[in-house]
Amino acid sequence: MLKAFWPKLLLLSCTALLVFFVPFSHQQAQAQSREVPTIGTTGGAFMSIERERLVGEHYMREVRGLAPMIEDPVLREYLTGVGNRLVRHADNVRYPFHFFWIRDDSINAFAFLGGYIGMHSGLMLETRDESELAAVISHEIAHVTQRHIARNMERMTASAPLTLAQVLGGILIGIVNPQVGMAVLSTGLAGAQQRAINYTRQFELEADRVGMTTLARAGYDPEGAPRFFGRLAARYRYATQLPQFLMTHPLPESRIADTQSRAQALGARQLEPSLDYELAKMRLRVRYSSRSARDLLLDFNEETRRVSHPIQRQAIEYGRALALHELKRFDEAETIITKLLADEPMNLFYLDTRTDVYIGQQQYDRAVEWLTREYMRRPNNQVVTLNLAYAANYAGEYQLSRAVLNDYLIHNKQDVVAWQLLQEAHQRNGNAVAAHEATAEILALRSNFQMAIEELHSAFSKTPESQSASRQRIQARVQQFRALEAEKNRAFDF
Repeated sequence: MLKAFWPKLLLLSCTALLVFFVPFSHQQAQAQSREVPTIGTTGGAFMSIERERLVGEHYMREVRGLAPMIEDPVLREYLTGVGNRLVRHADNVRYPFHFFWIRDDSINAFAFLGGYIGMHSGLMLETRDESELAAVISHEIAHVTQRHIARNMERMTASAPLTLAQVLGGILIGIVNPQVGMAVLSTGLAGAQQRAINYTRQFELEADRVGMTTLARAGYDPEGAPRFFGRLAARYRYATQLPQFLMTHPLPESRIADTQSRAQALGARQLEPSLDYELAKMRLRVRYSSRSARDLLLDFNEETRRVSHPIQRQAIEYGRALALHELKRFDEAETIITKLLADEPMNLFYLDTRTDVYIGQQQYDRAVEWLTREYMRRPNNQVVTLNLAYAANYAGEYQLSRAVLNDYLIHNKQDVVAWQLLQEAHQRNGNAVAAHEATAEILALRSNFQMAIEELHSAFSKTPESQSASRQRIQARVQQFRALEAEKNRAFDF
């Protein structure tokens, strides 16, 4: 598992792990909170908006190939929904944002060029309500809209003999091996490191201010920020062994006081628990954490006795169904999920889990029949579409799977799950050429252009000469992949 993005966060100065240790008086905090300077949104001289978007897109391809991403359509839809709700109320938005999950138990989140926001599953599990989660996301959005990443990279490359390719290379290596990633960037960086850390504090204050304004505009409780940050600070204040980020980049407790002051000025909101938040958290807990399904079932029995809110009890029942599915107790899981769906028939979390239960019971035709009806009602929904294709592959209805996926991919070309399902449909149906083509798309989305081209060469060699249109299409895609690889090299060449 990916254990840390600490070097990346230190070097890009765009952390969202907000824990504070340096003592600071309340009077000092109030004085500082009254006037946090706006650093502005400069940085265009170093990197244009278009190049920032381009570098971000290629960086995301690299992340797909290196990081343990959670390619879960229902969780992706939830995170994207929360993120876009915040983006709609943010200033200085220059391009669409993209939100994704990293399977990692550590408490972390990060932003990088082009509006790409990554959230660790461990961070979600540490939050207690949707406003706390939204507080972290809005903070990361602010890092992007204020151009903190490009601006700090400009300072770093000006202070040390580093090229953009070296900086990004060290960051990417750091995803897999933090020590090696830091070593890549160590040459010529020591003299500028303290300056970068000091500027980080300015960035964090600005991201807090801008992010909390966005949080309030979007209808969340601004108290979510100090509530979450303060709880983390209390946990680690007297710890003898700190996470690597906190050892290299401590942040003052004044920041908690500052967020508390801002939350009071923005006005607290009493919000009902969010069902989707509770279900997303439960799904991460059961499917993507280190806890076993058997142990979680015991936990749920205890939690049922403690909680009283109906939404939280509903989430526990959902978690129970997921755990039973993991244990292959499909009939018990079906009983629970059928009851939940009766109360919330449009709920995508329940729809996805019922699909899994049907597949586990080998009721493939039943799953396809039910999901086809759902698809007719919601043809543009990614969760419904991908579940239908998944069930159709199991049922041997490859034509149906290809039809819905090809239509979906017209507008969702970077959906790895869709390409994987399409590749599976072609492979099971014996269409080797189309399977090679789908595999090439997956490899290209993970920045492996050379292997993608090899897959297309295999597809070309298996295409009869009589199918000249297909051969021309494959050759054209080879040229496009070569152009994308060249584009990546140009984007990183400063």
